[in-house]
Amino acid sequence: MGAFLREKRSLLVVFLAVSLFPSPGRPATAEDVRIPPSGRVAVEFGIDSLERKFYRPAWSFSFPLAFEGRSRAFADLSYLQRLNGRLEGAVDFWLGAGVEHRVSKTISAEAGLTHFCRHLTSDRNARVLNLNELVGRLRLQGENALVGFGLGTYIGGSPGYDALAVMNLRLSRLFLEELRLEAEFKWVNFEDWLYEAGFSLALAPGTELFLKSASTYEYPRTAYLGIRFLSEGRNARHVESLDLSAGAYPFYDTHKLLVLGGYRLAFFREPGRRFLLEADFRSPILDGRSFLGEFWPDRMLYTLSAEYERTAAGVFAAWYGRYFVDIPVDKDVPFRASLATGLAFRNQPDFDRLEKTVRWEIRAGADFKFDYDLGAKFGVNAVGPKSVRPGAELRLQANAERREAEGLAFLEFGTSLAVRPFIGLRKISYLAGGPPPPDPFRRKISAGLALHAWFD
Repeated sequence: MGAFLREKRSLLVVFLAVSLFPSPGRPATAEDVRIPPSGRVAVEFGIDSLERKFYRPAWSFSFPLAFEGRSRAFADLSYLQRLNGRLEGAVDFWLGAGVEHRVSKTISAEAGLTHFCRHLTSDRNARVLNLNELVGRLRLQGENALVGFGLGTYIGGSPGYDALAVMNLRLSRLFLEELRLEAEFKWVNFEDWLYEAGFSLALAPGTELFLKSASTYEYPRTAYLGIRFLSEGRNARHVESLDLSAGAYPFYDTHKLLVLGGYRLAFFREPGRRFLLEADFRSPILDGRSFLGEFWPDRMLYTLSAEYERTAAGVFAAWYGRYFVDIPVDKDVPFRASLATGLAFRNQPDFDRLEKTVRWEIRAGADFKFDYDLGAKFGVNAVGPKSVRPGAELRLQANAERREAEGLAFLEFGTSLAVRPFIGLRKISYLAGGPPPPDPFRRKISAGLALHAWFD
């Protein structure tokens, strides 16, 4: 049976890829061509059965294709970080892209490539597990159920991985309206079974309690219990915005890419005041042997902030608490962190949104470890329903130990999903492991793409 499936899997991948192209017999409708680009984020955190904490954010973006209004391109980024008290542990990264075609209202075909790699934080890693899954899938979806099946192969990466079969199942309103079952099974080399399966219970729109078990690549079977926040769903309550960007360093020898991602949660929004939690991460990607080869992070830089904001006379004033942590990856170097608090002022609710021609945000406070905490953002841009909105930004932040400076110019396209190609200069210093190798600031030219979405 295994040998038969190995022979047939490539033919099925080709068949599914061909099915992504338009089929005759159905003209496009007005509903089809109005499919907008979209962005989604899901955030999980909690505890696991191996006595660790975990954190798993996932960003997903979708762009319609002009195949009779029934096809889309998608891109996904997520990672699962497991942490002990010293912030040491395994980090699994998934980066995926592909195309989906709606064959009918209930049937869809998909071809996608997913890159997976595992790293260790604040610990030496003798071997980086590195896999690339190329999979073709068919899905059958109803109002409260989804069933999927796919076949594929592995391209490059760590040895010992050849063939792959994938099965998906989702059952909503299982016994209770709030209860959902989700499962994915992988038959690796048609010999070993991997899975991720669990139950989710909706606590409020966009907020879930979940319990799941997972057996993944070369990692012990683990159970996870936690909370999940979602931007999608009817009347999703807490997720206010998301952003994700990647900028390439064409002239910098240490890092080839800087990946940035974040989201904002609002826990109450009343006239004149609100309480916000915001999480941002930055990960510089090591240069490696080729630009399209290895995408291995040098470190994980997190900024977690809480704000209580009041509005008066068109100015948004907030008390903030801000925690920054620098966690080296695949190196036996401990993390370093800082904690600060102070006051922030801005002239619009979200600096990243192009609501005013001139945008600004400043903050000043005390850092309990590094004396002071300063930050400023300034932006100038076009506003309104223009198809293209040019702009420029300057971002600065500093304490007694580290500095960041970034200036960039961009063009913004879109409304439901803001797409911003940009070019600029970046300078970032670190806390953990000493300063980075000296490089002239002029070589930190960065060019890339940023995506922003808001959920009003």
